[in-house]
Amino acid sequence: MKIKAINLFEYEEPFQSPMITPKIKLNERKSLIIEILTHDDQSYYGECNAFATNWYDNETIERVIETINTWKSQIIGKVFTSFDAWLPYLSELDSMPATRATVVMAVYQMYHTLPSFSVEYGATVSGLSNSQLLTLYRTKPKRIKLKWSSQLAEDLKRIRQLDFECDIAIDANESLTVDSFSEITELESEDILYIEEPFKSLDTLNELNASHYPSIAIDEKATSIKHIVSIVNQYPVKVVVLKPFRLGGIDKVIEAMKILKAKGIQFVVGGMYEFGLSRYFTAMLAKEGDYPGDITPSGYYFKEDLAKDSGILKEGMIEFTPPKVELSKLKPL
Repeated sequence: MKIKAINLFEYEEPFQSPMITPKIKLNERKSLIIEILTHDDQSYYGECNAFATNWYDNETIERVIETINTWKSQIIGKVFTSFDAWLPYLSELDSMPATRATVVMAVYQMYHTLPSFSVEYGATVSGLSNSQLLTLYRTKPKRIKLKWSSQLAEDLKRIRQLDFECDIAIDANESLTVDSFSEITELESEDILYIEEPFKSLDTLNELNASHYPSIAIDEKATSIKHIVSIVNQYPVKVVVLKPFRLGGIDKVIEAMKILKAKGIQFVVGGMYEFGLSRYFTAMLAKEGDYPGDITPSGYYFKEDLAKDSGILKEGMIEFTPPKVELSKLKPL
């Protein structure tokens, strides 16, 4: 395929309920969209999972824009006959994994037929509100991930009172001390799959008795395949959350999956408050996980979306068809 142009767009929607984490409160989600246009006028889109500010990672939307605008000049006019033919150019983005992941999402579609499929529903709840509780009651996810807060015990109680069974994960976002971690482990924990990123330093895990708490998962620390392998070899980490935008894209996640399977380490695939385009690919990868990934149905976070009806909830499963981006909703940059 000969590349005619690479265009960038912005898309923004308010959350239906604010996303509250130990690090930030988010009222809206802004996203960057890339379009790779071929000489036969076929468009392939990728969605960037970086944020407008550096609250989560130093690679912000603005940095991604700057990097792509510099990088794309060598791509326009070139002919690429396979995904592998892109690898030397993609390797130039290795130090900017969110940028690489954005590009890869578009490039992947050029050489792969996108399937329709179903996945289990895994909801993430931040600051459990009555409206969120009602949404959980209505949609009945297979797994609920609770963001840690001072009201965790009350949130767990309210979720366990719902009229359906589900597994629970707890995401601490590196915010716990040994004492606050002990408070979690003193709670009833039979239905807790894992505790995600309890401590800023993994060395803190060596101070604890591993037999007395649920499995420990890493997320923010899973920054590269090399780093993941080093961690699981050194620490009692049993679960790894793989995020395409952090590892550098779809191909990097597939490589990480193969390595973790060989080591007997469980993994799940997560996104980051995605719109419908990115959510499709996160779900596609999450099918291979040991637990439900961070996959939500259409309309869970946002009333409107850039890819209409991407992920329809039916009888406890989310059904995906190849996403179709509505170009009229995007703001050119």
